[in-house]
Amino acid sequence: MSSSQSLPLLSLLDLCTNIREIQQIHAQSIKTGFFHQNPSIPSKITLSCCHSLYSSIPKSTNIDYTLSVLDRTIKSSSFLYNTLIRAHTQINRPEEGFLLFYQMLCDSTPVPPDKFTFPFILKSCAQMGAFEEGQQIHCFVLKTPFASDVFVQNSLIHMYTQCGRTDSAHRFSGLRPDERTLVAIISAISELGLLGLGKRVHGYVTRHKFSLDGILGAALIDMYSKSGSIYYAFQVFENIPNKNVGHWTSMIVGFGIHGFAEDSLKLFLQMQCSDVKPNYVTFIGLLIACNHGGLVEEGIRHFNLMRRVYEIKPVIQHYGCLIDLLGRSGFLEEAKAVIESMPMEPGAVIWATLLAACRKHGNIEIAEIAAQELITLAPKYGGCYVLLANIYAGLGRWEDFSRMRRRMEESGVEKVPGFSWIEVDGEAHEFVVGDKFHPQSKEIYWTLDELECQLRSNGYESPIKGDMLTDTTIIEEDDLGEVISFLLMDYL
Repeated sequence: MSSSQSLPLLSLLDLCTNIREIQQIHAQSIKTGFFHQNPSIPSKITLSCCHSLYSSIPKSTNIDYTLSVLDRTIKSSSFLYNTLIRAHTQINRPEEGFLLFYQMLCDSTPVPPDKFTFPFILKSCAQMGAFEEGQQIHCFVLKTPFASDVFVQNSLIHMYTQCGRTDSAHRFSGLRPDERTLVAIISAISELGLLGLGKRVHGYVTRHKFSLDGILGAALIDMYSKSGSIYYAFQVFENIPNKNVGHWTSMIVGFGIHGFAEDSLKLFLQMQCSDVKPNYVTFIGLLIACNHGGLVEEGIRHFNLMRRVYEIKPVIQHYGCLIDLLGRSGFLEEAKAVIESMPMEPGAVIWATLLAACRKHGNIEIAEIAAQELITLAPKYGGCYVLLANIYAGLGRWEDFSRMRRRMEESGVEKVPGFSWIEVDGEAHEFVVGDKFHPQSKEIYWTLDELECQLRSNGYESPIKGDMLTDTTIIEEDDLGEVISFLLMDYL
């Protein structure tokens, strides 16, 4: 069979719109023998797969398939490697992305990285918190023509900040950053909640008279909100003369996540009067505000307003907020009905939200349905088993509790501890659940005990119904946050 006979197959690959169609052509090429006889076919299939991955949210199965074809490819390119490294960061498998970068450099026919390679691999380092590897990549960058590229510089700043090395990020940002670089710095600071560093960057913005009319203003509002300083966020918002949808939305979301539901709704009314049209993110912020304020009727009203007046088609995040709002308020049947009426597949986050609401209100019937769906979608994460086990324990159903624990052990899943951090005097302190290793852990627990006593003396009771188990079981009160945080990575 000549190579010319395989040309129709190659031309068909250009018409493919998804990996499934590519796989069908791949199977046909194996059946006819062209796949092994014409070395250009594996390369073309890999290229088509990468184009598909680049233009959509990748799935792990599609990435694994593309990698299997890549091994057959004689001639690789930086585009192929860049796309696969990027795809691995999108599905939270940065270690494998880093191994691909090593393969790219050390293969029998090495592929030189380009200016797009470094932002993707630096993002892998940031996800892993791999400071030393990030430093090595930085040294590599300095030996290339891409050291002055703004995207590479932004990625380096993001990597250092994510690794907790704000000193390195701050020194590196002394290269007279432009607006785009400042947005990247502020966004990275937002993720870590480093208010002190954020204020210094804001001071730089003010001294050098950068305009806040664009994305930079929205980034500052977001940074102050996520760092716990809603007052400063509102000051920035008030001082922006020409507010766009990004500014209004950032402030509405900020009020919402801080529990100022009424302020968020009032601000939305002002936004409507300003003739700035809201977008789908604005309504996510409004639903979050209604959720934190327990405003069920307002939440439903704004959900319908979004669809009927502004003709914005709800995405899964809107449904997630609505289901959470209904579930937290005890409307579990209604929340389940919303899930069943969704035009898209619910996904793990949606079922985790419903399961957490069932735990709060002690509804075992709906909890078992939600748990089964969640275990099917995320079988290797232990938090869903723990949530259901907690409900059984709260109802005194110890046989079901033991059954769930055995199922968890037989499946080989583990309960991953949640962690958080706080900035004190410019230093980020990280804590895991039940942390005893912090040098000031005794003082921290003593302070927490004092706060608990004060809360109880003022009539506070835990919002979780049912008896909490002792420390000898592995069940903690923060399972809800851990499950949803873990599963939300699919949307990031």
